[in-house]
Amino acid sequence: MPRVTVYHLTQPRRLPLIEEEGLRTRADMSGLLGPIDDFDRAAPGRYAHGKRVSGFVSLDHAKSTQEEFGAGLVSYTVDPAKTLANRASERAGDAAAYWSSARPLAAWQADGELPDDLEVHVNTPIRNKYLSLHAPLFGDDALGDFAPLVARFADDDRLSAKALMHLAIITADGDFDSPAFNAACALAWRDTEDEGDLIGELIQVDPDSVAAAALTEAEDDAPEAVAALRETLDETRQWAEENGTTPARALFMRTAMVLEEVGSAEG
Repeated sequence: MPRVTVYHLTQPRRLPLIEEEGLRTRADMSGLLGPIDDFDRAAPGRYAHGKRVSGFVSLDHAKSTQEEFGAGLVSYTVDPAKTLANRASERAGDAAAYWSSARPLAAWQADGELPDDLEVHVNTPIRNKYLSLHAPLFGDDALGDFAPLVARFADDDRLSAKALMHLAIITADGDFDSPAFNAACALAWRDTEDEGDLIGELIQVDPDSVAAAALTEAEDDAPEAVAALRETLDETRQWAEENGTTPARALFMRTAMVLEEVGSAEG
């Protein structure tokens, strides 16, 4: 039976962890394994206790849950026979009734056209090969001063986008709801997957130099964001000197330190 693509929204801060660890999260992917609520407790077997991963069959409906779940867009594929599925509208009633009336996605497919709000639950982690991270659903307000940078580089210059992503993560300074961190996520993931080994190419040509050139190119479009990222670049070069390493390696090291904070905050 062909696998089916489902879509889910989550908080942007979850995206680096999802990419690194694979999906080992609860149903809505907005937290790790909780908090456990009445809806969780009513689920059968391994679907209970926050072990559930859930998505919608309709991308449009998934996008409509942004206010509830977050702007991070993730898709993955499921085996229709190894799921439980029910309409999201049924959540408004009794949780036990929702789960008792849930059926495998394959049964819904056999009935014909799927409801727009059909949500699909699996009770095992999603393997990386079935997983895709897409461009987050940010408007310009969420990106603030960084919006012109994202518009300029995110789709059209992936090498520069990846270099600026590192600077934006460091600039966020642990504020995972900030425009800088949002911009980092928007620069990192797009709807079209990167071709080849983009990180390897970035290392080869030197991310410090790529980022500096991109900032010079964009300073008229986004002066405030460029100033903030340039300050981070200067600080990173100083950090490299103080720690006996290269600016390129320092950029990756400082980024990793921030992402460790994301993991700590989620854990």
